[in-house]
Amino acid sequence: MTAARYVINEIKGYHRFIKFLIFLVVASALASLVRFVFGLGATTNLNDTYPWGLWISFDVVTAVPLAAGAFTLGAIVHCFHIKKLEPLVRPAIVTGFLGYSLVCVGLLLDLGQPQRGWHVLRYWNLHSPMFEVSMCVMAYTTVLFLEFLSPVCEKFGFYLPLRVLRWLEMPLVIAAAAISTLHQSSLGTFFLIAVDKLHNLWYTPVLPLLFWMSAICAGLSIIILEATASHKWMGQPNEGVLLKTLAKILPWALGAYLCVRIGSLVFLSQGPYFDSPALLILFAIEVGIGFVLPLIMLMQSRIRNSDSRRATAAGLVVFGLVLNRFNVSMFGMMHGDKIYFPSFIESVVTIGIIAAHVLFFVLLAKYFPIFEHHPETVDYSLPDRFQKVGAVGARH
Repeated sequence: MTAARYVINEIKGYHRFIKFLIFLVVASALASLVRFVFGLGATTNLNDTYPWGLWISFDVVTAVPLAAGAFTLGAIVHCFHIKKLEPLVRPAIVTGFLGYSLVCVGLLLDLGQPQRGWHVLRYWNLHSPMFEVSMCVMAYTTVLFLEFLSPVCEKFGFYLPLRVLRWLEMPLVIAAAAISTLHQSSLGTFFLIAVDKLHNLWYTPVLPLLFWMSAICAGLSIIILEATASHKWMGQPNEGVLLKTLAKILPWALGAYLCVRIGSLVFLSQGPYFDSPALLILFAIEVGIGFVLPLIMLMQSRIRNSDSRRATAAGLVVFGLVLNRFNVSMFGMMHGDKIYFPSFIESVVTIGIIAAHVLFFVLLAKYFPIFEHHPETVDYSLPDRFQKVGAVGARH
């Protein structure tokens, strides 16, 4: 009887969670409608001093690297032939596809004239990093969509398109890695023009490289968090053995990032560094808690072997990445005489976008074979066998 009550309470809790996410998404949709009706000036706190606010700092500059797990893990599995990590690829692809889709939504909301968004395809400005990022985001979202179609085809038994997608797998992985490298770094290029605005603690000529390297760190960390949460709250298989492998790779990525970061401060950046105590504290929290501490933690086998401690270290990396992007795109450019705070509409929209990401991921994981991908067990040339083996998603 106790076990039955536990199951019933768990089902009720799941439904309440889904309803809460739907409420947040609906509230965000209504806030977005208000933005389109009354315009940016009436619904946001953006101004000539701070034309880029929360929607750019989080929905774009932060969300893009948080969705970097797809290209990072795809390159590790397919280019370096670490096939044992393949069960983690599909959830990473779903996360990346949802992340980039919602980035596009955030961009449309932030554009002053969203109906002219298609102009980037018609009027090319080859000298603008914004043009490069916009083209790469569209291209990479398309690549992720094609990769996402594999579990959809498995779900509905479309074995012939699935064979085509499997044949295109390696070209898509290579395209994803190349496109992501371009636009992850170009996000940092945006801020190279802010010579007199961005504080010296973050302004450096190698900012594009730092953006790309930190995106790799965040991508690996998101995969660890995602797999751990899916096992704990969604009943998915425990991928602890695979996550330990990622936890061994992550310290090397963190160490390389910190070497470039500290080296750029010492040899490339120009002071002063200590003219703003508040920014110095933000820098110390970002680097110390967000990168150095998880590096020290993940160098210890007892941390890597523990699901909770490993997830904690990965969460600290994500925290450091988020704070870094806000420091570069917002806090590092603020002046004491004029401070930007996001409006209620801006905050509701951003919360709704986060809720939509979680909601869609939960639903896709529930109804599609996201966590069951072992291509060596599937023969895509035989429809009957596909229906028997592929749709079930046999696991080792």
